Amino acid sequence: MATHPISIDSAGGEYMEAVLVLAWAVNSGDPVKAGDLVVTVETAKAATEIEADRDGWLAEIFFAEGQEAPVGAVLGTIADEKPVSGQATPVAPAATPAASHLPGPADAPSRTNQPGSRVIASPLARRLAATAGLDLSAISGSGPKGRIKKRDIDATLAALEDGHRIAVRPGPASDGLRAPAVSAPARQAAPVVLIHGFGADRSVWRQVVPLLEPGIETISLDLPGHGTEAARPAASIEEIAFNLSDRLEDMGVEDAHLVGHSVGGAAALALARLGRLAVRSVTLLAPGGLGPEINAGFIAGLARVTTVRALEQWLTVMVGDPSALPDGYAQAALRQIEKTGNRSALAAMAESLFPDGTQGFDLVGALAELAVPARLVWGRLDRVIPVAHAARAPGFVAVHLLDGIGHVPQMEAPALTARLIAETVRSAG
Repeated sequence: MATHPISIDSAGGEYMEAVLVLAWAVNSGDPVKAGDLVVTVETAKAATEIEADRDGWLAEIFFAEGQEAPVGAVLGTIADEKPVSGQATPVAPAATPAASHLPGPADAPSRTNQPGSRVIASPLARRLAATAGLDLSAISGSGPKGRIKKRDIDATLAALEDGHRIAVRPGPASDGLRAPAVSAPARQAAPVVLIHGFGADRSVWRQVVPLLEPGIETISLDLPGHGTEAARPAASIEEIAFNLSDRLEDMGVEDAHLVGHSVGGAAALALARLGRLAVRSVTLLAPGGLGPEINAGFIAGLARVTTVRALEQWLTVMVGDPSALPDGYAQAALRQIEKTGNRSALAAMAESLFPDGTQGFDLVGALAELAVPARLVWGRLDRVIPVAHAARAPGFVAVHLLDGIGHVPQMEAPALTARLIAETVRSAG
């Protein structure tokens, strides 16, 4: 029986030594199709989804959830034929090509870390701990298998700060002594929340995220009715904002830098206006909400298209230069629409968000009300939302009009987009 490896060599150019296996989407012996999500791993910057590159069956899993795997290691295999009963391997045996990196019996699920044991922690938690000078081995993890998460670091920092406040409290005047003042550990900057546009999903940021400066944490969210949220469409920009706010709250995110593209830009402004999230900065790429005009044919085309050829025609409208679209992009995009089954949701959202071919929301006021650094990035060749809408930005907003770029700067000029996002984040202090 021929088998084919599942591995990860890099994540968009990001330098890594190891990844953490977060979740297997299928079990050993289950059938998979090309393009299906197989396993999600966590790199130093973000979660990365690994898809099957062929039809077949998941035959072996060499790294279980919660285990770290060296970059380039074979995480599992896909077989051309269905494994016979008992042949599929649910978890790799103890001896594997990377056995020295695998946990032993001492790494059984636990909420505490014994001296000398391997600490399981998310990359964000590791960076928070390093910034604050915390010893991860002394922290109890609240995640699966005792994994240390951001909330555990936050709780530890809060406890330390409480202790510091007690330590510097002066004693009785008669003893003449005071404990030395101790500065609270530095806190990690707020994450950058990335919100995609209509008809896309969070994967649209894959070219940008690896190009961001080290230390910038990102959270990519799917809009309601899109991607992983396909079953939960929204009828208004306000409903979208509440949906995003609820999900960020569930993730424990209290403050963030917002980056939004197109309808995602409108959603970012609506989210900032909602006031439930402490917004540090806002970067908008060809955002909706700054005028009534929009290319209604493009929106309808994305919502109703059923063939690769038709989708290719509509996708070329997005860009200034069609060569900016990766080979096979239309086919992959259509396959994703069919996989998520959100065609009807997209059509319904298009009708409610853009009645009679106009933008059914006005967020010029929300942009003017921002009291944080804000940046507007727009391609001069945008054929979806007129670049003239950029003139409605108030004077405190930095405006960048890009020559030769259409509606999707994050795809057409990812390096420049990453640079401008980073500059906005830095300007927030």
